[in-house]
Amino acid sequence: MSATLDINPTASGALRRAVPRRLAVVRGLLALAWAAAVAIAVGSRVPTTDTELPTAAAAFLASYPLIDVIASLVGSALTDARVLRANAAVSALAVVGIAIAAFGSDAGATLVAFGAWAAISGAIQLGRAIKHHRARGRQLPMIVSGGLSTIAGISFIAASGNEEAHLATLAGYMALGALFFLLWARRGDAAHEAVPEVA
Repeated sequence: MSATLDINPTASGALRRAVPRRLAVVRGLLALAWAAAVAIAVGSRVPTTDTELPTAAAAFLASYPLIDVIASLVGSALTDARVLRANAAVSALAVVGIAIAAFGSDAGATLVAFGAWAAISGAIQLGRAIKHHRARGRQLPMIVSGGLSTIAGISFIAASGNEEAHLATLAGYMALGALFFLLWARRGDAAHEAVPEVA
């Protein structure tokens, strides 16, 4: 749910208005597709935290942070590159960590790895959204999304100590994040990205 978008003031006005919305829509639609894929891969089964994940579920969970890697790198070409590149690095490390847990360990370890990524990337998103809300507003969906991502990540880590691994909640997390990105993009369309032109 991370990768808050904010265009660099040196970019042209039209580009500054269009790219963040398009990137948010693509990111949101990909997250919805991943959520559906995880839900299908997990099915109605509720494994215990000490069992292995189905291969398809492991693959979709491990690859999900790649959406943030790509969105952050594309966004960094036009925005606050330092923070977005840091987020891309965190998400790239998460791909490796979640893959190791999902393919080499069990459902509980996967919840911990996924939860750690969700909490850290959510905190990055929340910080960026608050900073940019003060400057130009219109960041409420990203503030809520970042806060919920941080809380959800902590709850995934806590859930790893339970007997049952409710992996379908990860699909719900993905879908909710997608909806916040789509809402942010829609609000941008409605407000015509109220960002001042740079002479």
